[in-house]
Amino acid sequence: MLRESFRVLVGRRPAPRLGRVTPTHKMPDETAARRQATIVEINNALCVARCSAQLAGMETREFVVRELMLTVLQQIDRAAAGVRRL
Repeated sequence: MLRESFRVLVGRRPAPRLGRVTPTHKMPDETAARRQATIVEINNALCVARCSAQLAGMETREFVVRELMLTVLQQIDRAAAGVRRL
């Protein structure tokens, strides 16, 4: 009786019922998500290294150039560590 009260009527007839609906999105695969996160980290590290290298090339003061080049080396090492995790 309770089901009767929730039926949708089209004219005098009950509306057709929809079948089961499958989900449109599935949970991401853990391996694929980890791989994607590693690729993003590598991309970010390489972008930082590129920017640091450009700044180092434009800078004329020796101390600042040395510090910027140290940053380049650190970021490149970070990218290499990310590649090894792939």
